[in-house]
This record gives sequence, C-alpha cells and structure tokens, in this order.
Amino acid sequence: MVVVTMLAACGGQKSPQAGGHGIGIDSTPAAQIDAEDTDYVPQRADYSFRSDVRTITDDGEVLWDTIIVYLTDAKGHTQELYGQAQPLDTLQWDKTSIGEILEDDWNFDGIPDLQVCTGPTNGFGNYTYDVWLWNDQVHKFEELKYDCEIYSPSIDSDNKRIVSVWRLDDDVEIIRYKWKDGKLIESDREQISASDLAE
Repeated sequence: MVVVTMLAACGGQKSPQAGGHGIGIDSTPAAQIDAEDTDYVPQRADYSFRSDVRTITDDGEVLWDTIIVYLTDAKGHTQELYGQAQPLDTLQWDKTSIGEILEDDWNFDGIPDLQVCTGPTNGFGNYTYDVWLWNDQVHKFEELKYDCEIYSPSIDSDNKRIVSVWRLDDDVEIIRYKWKDGKLIESDREQISASDLAE
C-alpha cells in the first residue's frame, strides 16, 4: 500500500491547491497547550491554512483520496479538518483542484469562511466543496450542512445568494440558494444551454 502526499498552503484571501466531505475535526490536545495560553481566544484573522491530500493506493489502484486541512492559530496551535475527495473514474479528469482552499464569506456576515475543494464530479468540472463557517460567538469553524450538493459555487454578495452551476454536455442547471433561519434553502433554478452561458 502506497501513500502519496500533496501539500497546499494558504494564508491570504485565496490559495489554490490540491477537496472533501467533512468527516471530522481534531483539536490540539489540551496537554499540548502551554499554561500561559489557556486564556487565549483565537480570532478568525489569527488562522493560516494548508491542505494535505493523501492518495491511498493498493497495487496501483486508487482506493481513496483523504483531505486534511491544517488550521494554525497565532499561538501555533493546530486543528485538523478531514474530508474525502470525490472518486475520479478517469485519469483524464483534473485532480489538481483537490484540496484547494478558498476563503469566501458564505453566510454574508462579513467574516471569511473556509471552503475546500473535493474535486470534479465529471469531465465538465462540477466541482464540489466542503465548507466550514466561522462562528464568531464560539470562535471556531463549524461544518456547513446542506441537503443537496452545491456544484462549482459562486458567491452572489449583492443578493446574498450562493449559486450552484451543474453542467452535462450542453445542458446547464443553475440553482440559487439563500439563507433562512440559519439554513441554506433553494430559492430558484433554471435550465440553460452551455452556449448561452458562455455569451
């Protein structure tokens, strides 16, 4: 069994690199935190990020890609977020996006959140992401749960909506989501052709 590791670093607004579906978070054990740091409350701006994509293979066959995102605060304490990359059925699909870290404001509270690319779902892209929202009341990232997959999302800040774009051949489906009672719900959808989208 072979483990291949790819690393990605992020400290600014956007940092591309190598995706996932959030499956857990590990915090630095309390015993590792210095006594003088016990009163430290991390702020969102304290964090820097990097991702590690570990490809697990067996006899040359890819079993899965695990994504680990390391969150390091100003005191050097590190948390780990875990995700699972999309399974890729063909070697022609682009894997370089897996683990890419973006810091967009998903819930429009003025504070950057964290999204990690889990990779494409077909040859046309349709990239999926794990998303963690910054909770400024408890000073930590919390995984965003939503019922449907959001593909190749873009942030419509003016209308406070998340826009999902799915493509298969010339068919494109655009679904817009809005926030209601702390949850993302679908507000509208439309079907167009890829040629119309390009215009």
